[in-house]
Amino acid sequence: MRQIDEAEQPEYREIGSECAASLEDPVSRIAAERFGVSYLYPLQRMAMANILDSVHRDEPFRQLVLFPTGFGKSLCFQLPALLLPGLTLVVYPLLALMNDQKRSLEKRGIASCLIRGGMDETERLSCMKNLEEGRYKILITNPESLIQPKLAAFLERLGIFHAAVDEAHCVSEWGETFRPSYLELGSCLTRLKPKVLSAFTATASPVVASAIVERLFGKENYSLVTADMDKPNLKYSVCQTGSASHSLCRLLGELPKPAIVFGQSRAGVRRICEMASERTGLETRFYHAGLSRQEKEDTEAWFLGSKDGVLAATCAYGMGVDKKDIRTVIHFSSPSSAEAYIQEAGRGGRDGEACRAILIHDVLREGEDTEIESKNRDKSPTGPDLSRKARSESFRAYPRGRGCRRESLLAMMGSSLESPCSGCDVCEGEARSEDEAEGLVELFAFLKAHPGRFSKADCIRLLLGDEKGEPPCCAGSGALSSWEPKDLRALLTGALAKKLVIQAERGFRKGRLYPHL
Repeated sequence: MRQIDEAEQPEYREIGSECAASLEDPVSRIAAERFGVSYLYPLQRMAMANILDSVHRDEPFRQLVLFPTGFGKSLCFQLPALLLPGLTLVVYPLLALMNDQKRSLEKRGIASCLIRGGMDETERLSCMKNLEEGRYKILITNPESLIQPKLAAFLERLGIFHAAVDEAHCVSEWGETFRPSYLELGSCLTRLKPKVLSAFTATASPVVASAIVERLFGKENYSLVTADMDKPNLKYSVCQTGSASHSLCRLLGELPKPAIVFGQSRAGVRRICEMASERTGLETRFYHAGLSRQEKEDTEAWFLGSKDGVLAATCAYGMGVDKKDIRTVIHFSSPSSAEAYIQEAGRGGRDGEACRAILIHDVLREGEDTEIESKNRDKSPTGPDLSRKARSESFRAYPRGRGCRRESLLAMMGSSLESPCSGCDVCEGEARSEDEAEGLVELFAFLKAHPGRFSKADCIRLLLGDEKGEPPCCAGSGALSSWEPKDLRALLTGALAKKLVIQAERGFRKGRLYPHL
C-alpha cells in the first residue's frame, strides 16, 4: 500500500502544467467551466491524477480515498469521467443520493443515466441502448441493482473504465447487517474488471478502512489518498439532559436553521417530526428509507429549498445529499459509531460557514438499547473488531468525556488533532456534566429544599408553576415552567427508575419524594 498525505504533495506530479490552478490545464478548465469550481485541492487533484493516469497504465489501479465531508469527493470521479475513454460506473448506497447526483450532473449538462430497482422496463432498455451507443459518460446505480446477473453481464460486455464506490464505509457497516448485497459487491466488480476501482468515504476508522479494502480490493495493491477529517467550522457540543424531547424542542427554538435532526428508526423520526412541529411551530418533515420514491423526492426538493425548515431523518438522508447551508445538526439519540456521528454531523456547514453539531445525551436513558440496536443485536458480525455493538459501546464514552470533543472524535477514528480546537463546548467552557443535566438540576434543588414533603403529582404541579393552595414562597416553584407536563412526568419516572430520587414506601410520608444523597 502506498499512502499519499498532504505533506507529500510537492513530491508528486500534478495533472497539466506546473501551475495547478492555470486554466490552461484541462482539469482546472473543466472544473471551472462545468462544475463552477475555481480551485482544486492538491489531494483532489491527486485522486483525479490516479484515475486519469490509468489510461496509460498496463495494470488495473485501485485507490481508497478518505476525504472529510464537503471536501469534494464526487468531483474526483465526476470530472475525470468527462476525459476518460470509457464509461464511469458510480455505486451509491441510497436512492436519495443517486437522485441528488443525477440532478447535479443534469444541471451541468453532463450525460448520465440511473439504473435502480423498480424501473419501467422500457426506461431500462432505453438506458442500456444509450449506454451501448456511448451517449452516457456516467452510470449511476446501487449494489442491489448492480449484482443482478443481467445488468452485470451487460456491463461486463460493455466494459467499465472507472468504477467508483461512494460512501464505501457501507461495505462494512451495512454489508454485515442489513445490506448483504454489499458483501457481493467486490466479486461483482472483479467480474466487471474496471481499469480503475476507487472507494470513496468521508469517515472510516482503521478497522472500517481495513474492511473496505478486504471486501473491494482483496489482496491487490492499492493507494491511499487521505486528508484531515476535521471540519473547523463545526462546533461540537453535548446537551446533557433529563428529557431529550424537551431539550430538542428548546434547541430547535434557539439555534439557527435550516436544521436536521437524526433519529435511529423510521418510527422515531416520525415522532420527532410530529413533536417538533407541534411544539415549535417550525415547518418540519421526516425522511426515511420506507417512504415511496415520490415522497422522498418531494421531501428532498422541499429541504433543499428551505431556509428555516427542520428535517427529521434516519441515516437514509445522511450521506452526500448536497444541501450546503444546514446550520444545525442535532442527534436525538446516540448514533451507532464515531464513523456514523462524524458522517452525519458533517451534513452541516458544507458551505464553510459556522454550524452547530449537538448530541443530545439523555442521562436517564443511559445504557438502554436503542430500537435499532435491539433489532440488530444478533446480526452483528462475530469478529469483535467489526462488531457494530463494539463500535457503539466505544462511542458511548463520547458524551461523558471531559476532554476536547473534536480530539475525542478524531482519536476514535485513529487520528489526532494537529492544531488547537476550533470550537467545542468543552474547550469553550460551556460543557455540563451529567450531574448538571437539564431538568435534573432543578429537580434536585427542589427536592433538597423540600425533602419528603411532596408526592410525584405535587412536584410536577409545583415545578410547572401552579402554586394553587400552596404558599407563594415555596422554594423552586416554577423552576421548570417552560416544560411540557409529559416531559416532566417522564423526568421524574426516569429519576425514580435510576434511583436518583427515592419515594417513601411506608409511614406517614408514604409516596413522598426525597433526593438520593
